Amino acid sequence: MYDKAGKPRGKIPSQVWPTLRPLLGSLLCLGIFVVGNGKFPLLDPTDPQHAIPVLISEAMLAKPMVERYAYSWLALFFIRFKYYFAWMNAEGANNIWYAGFEGFDNNGKPKGWEVSNNIDVIQFETAPNLKTLSAAWNKKTANWLAKYVYIRTGGSLFATYGMSAFWHGFYPGYYLFFMSVPLIAFCERLGRAKLTPRFDNGSTWGPYSIVCRIVTSVVCEYMIQPFQLLAYDWSITNWSKYYFSGHIACVVFYILVSTLPTPKKKEA
Repeated sequence: MYDKAGKPRGKIPSQVWPTLRPLLGSLLCLGIFVVGNGKFPLLDPTDPQHAIPVLISEAMLAKPMVERYAYSWLALFFIRFKYYFAWMNAEGANNIWYAGFEGFDNNGKPKGWEVSNNIDVIQFETAPNLKTLSAAWNKKTANWLAKYVYIRTGGSLFATYGMSAFWHGFYPGYYLFFMSVPLIAFCERLGRAKLTPRFDNGSTWGPYSIVCRIVTSVVCEYMIQPFQLLAYDWSITNWSKYYFSGHIACVVFYILVSTLPTPKKKEA
């Protein structure tokens, strides 16, 4: 923000709106979480640590698998808003004392307020692939993991996501989820190499892009359920009631798509 003489490099903008915007957004997210999580809880609200989770209760397991999955998708959707609330609230708290201000460009114009931004809600909720999804969620931690684990381990997904699991704690559900993520990443890389050149027409919301967004959401929501259930037996029981379909689908996809020839790159 300042030059060597201690003078501002440009006209310092007001921090009022950059502070209020994430604050108001965080309060909206808090309301959505309270209402939505109350209607679609994953764990038993009366005793979330010990009572059988709603997701694997007898009443829930008696329902068709599609209905159970739809319930879990909605429950996880609303749970995310507590994270949105926390990150937006922290963003506003940082912006009020200019910690989120990016400074000035060479012409002395303000760049923006993205330094303290840790979540892009729209980008995350509509992500067409795991890479975009991961980059939009908990941005600062994702950046740290990329620089200090992924790059330094030669691009090891297991080391990177393993560190992320360790960072979260020692509940088995964290490790079940994060050690399953590389499976999605491998499929995604394969699909990008062999399917994207065939079907992607470059449109952001074209048919191929929409299919990718739906598949990303469906598979990731299946994989992440242990992250909320935490306990090993609850997590395995939950996945088993889906017949481990998410894992099996990834393996089948990888085997089938691997047999396809890689399209030749178009000459510029």
